[in-house]
Amino acid sequence: MKELFAFIEKHSFILLFFVLQIISFILIVNFNEPQKSQYGAVSTAFQGKLHSVTHKITQYFYLEFANRRLVEENAKLYENQEFSQYDNAVNSSVVEDTEYEQQYEYIPAKVLNNSINKIQNFIVINKGWKQGIQKNMAVICPTGIVGVVVRTSQHYSLIMTVLNTNFKVSTRFKNSGFYGSLSWSGQNYKLATLEEIPLHAVIKNGDTLVTNSYSNLFPSGIMVGTVESFYQNDNFFSADVLLSTDFKRLDYVYVVKDLFKKERQNLEGAE
Repeated sequence: MKELFAFIEKHSFILLFFVLQIISFILIVNFNEPQKSQYGAVSTAFQGKLHSVTHKITQYFYLEFANRRLVEENAKLYENQEFSQYDNAVNSSVVEDTEYEQQYEYIPAKVLNNSINKIQNFIVINKGWKQGIQKNMAVICPTGIVGVVVRTSQHYSLIMTVLNTNFKVSTRFKNSGFYGSLSWSGQNYKLATLEEIPLHAVIKNGDTLVTNSYSNLFPSGIMVGTVESFYQNDNFFSADVLLSTDFKRLDYVYVVKDLFKKERQNLEGAE
């Protein structure tokens, strides 16, 4: 307290000067219409700018929260789609009873790091084994396939994306059912190559390509892309595929948990 009084006593003239300046400013503004009007305009503009900045900051944090909620809601919607359920249909001349059992669950995650300019590209997400993510789980986004989990830690996971020369996935034509093997050449991040398409397959530019259940990774029917062009390569057709996922704009993804995967692997391993 003594230090405060000492400070006031030492700087009393300066403090008195500022107090008188403030009083003078208030008197000028209150009793002079031009100054009062001008001050009002400046004050209004300042307050408007301040509210605008505050609103943008608030909106930023709200949008982040809203995006997380939307992603979580979309994960639930994915689980209700037909491709996420196993059809336990029992048909006979006496009984016709169809029940659906959940086969896939979806874990939403935010992309923390992403690369598209390398030969072998990966992304890092903010979920790990603590949230139930394991190696070899598929990863998708609202527009299509993304990649596969290759490594996890407690809170993070590393995803090998489609834009990796080591990535391959079985892909089929949505309408005709013909299928081939999709891979990336390491060049254009928008295009992949579908190979080993039978020569008797009917192909058109713009044909839709989706995941095939043969892959044992992705649910069948997830969007992959569309045919950009196609050509004959030895005894098969090959096609350039315009990927449906824009890897430059990845923000949130879904890690796919196949509840029946171990059962299928055990059966195929025994075979």
